Amino acid sequence: MQVERQEIRVFAAVVEAGGFSRAAEMLDVSQSAVSQAMANLEHKLDTVLLLRGRKLELTEAGKRFFRYARTVINEEAETLDDIRRIRSGALSTLNLAMSSSVNRFYGTTLLLEFSERNPLTRLKLDVAPSREMVYGVDEDRWELGFGPFQSRMPGHFECLPFYREQRMLVVHENHPDFDALMSAPEAHLASQTLLTSYLDDAGKRPGNVRIRDMVGDVWEVSHLELRLALCEAGKGVCYLSDRLLEELTGYHPLGGLEISSLERDVGLYYKKHKALSEGAKRFIGICQRAF
Repeated sequence: MQVERQEIRVFAAVVEAGGFSRAAEMLDVSQSAVSQAMANLEHKLDTVLLLRGRKLELTEAGKRFFRYARTVINEEAETLDDIRRIRSGALSTLNLAMSSSVNRFYGTTLLLEFSERNPLTRLKLDVAPSREMVYGVDEDRWELGFGPFQSRMPGHFECLPFYREQRMLVVHENHPDFDALMSAPEAHLASQTLLTSYLDDAGKRPGNVRIRDMVGDVWEVSHLELRLALCEAGKGVCYLSDRLLEELTGYHPLGGLEISSLERDVGLYYKKHKALSEGAKRFIGICQRAF
C-alpha cells in the first residue's frame, strides 16, 4: 500500500475547507476528483476517515491521519522554501540542539555572532536534555548537538570538546529533610525524588539502573528554571553544573555518594559520515574560536 501525495493534499483540503465542494475549489479540481481521491484513500487504509453528514467529522483514524497530512504538507512547503532561499543566496538551515546549561551561559553570545555573520541562514534551535540530544542527532532530528558528552558516545559521532563540567547532586536548604540529607545522604536519599531533565530506559543505558535504584522517585522536567523552582520548594534533589551552582544561593552538594558528582566534557558533536551544511560548518568555526 502506498498513499499518494495528491491523496494527502485532497484529504487535508477537505478537512480544512469543511467540505468536498469547497476543497475542490481550493485545489482547482472537480468535486468528483476530490470524492474519488477520498474513496481511494479510505480504501487503501481500510478505514473511515470522515463521517459524512450535514457537517463533516473526523474519526479517530481521521484525526491521526490529518496530523500526518499536515506534517507532510508543512515539510514539503518548508523544503521548497529552503530551496528558494538557497537560490536567492541563503546558505542553509542550522538545525541545532543545546543543553540548558550551554544555552544559559553561551547560547545568546554564540547565536548573536552567528546571526550577524550569517544573516541569510535560517536557524532552528531546541533546548533539550543532554541524553535526548544524543539520540536526536543520531536520528537526524538535529544536525549538531552542543552539550555534555555521555560516558559512551556513539562511535560514528565526531566530538569536539570545549570545556569540562562537573554536575553536582544538590539539595536546597528549604527541603524539609535538608539536615538529614546533609548529615547522612546515603541513609535518606532512597526516600527522595530526583528532579532531572531526562533519564532514558535502563535498556539503553544500564548505568541508569544505579541512579534510579538509589532514589525514591524520578521526575523528568526538561525546563531548567522549573527544576530549580521545584528543588527550591523542597520537592526533591537535582543535579546542577558547577558553573550554575556558583551563581545560585541555598543549594548544597550532597557528598560521599557514588553519584554525588558526574564529570563530563562539554562540546559539539555530529555524525561523522554525514555532510555538514554550510551553516553547521560556520557555527562550528564560531565555537572553536570562542573556546
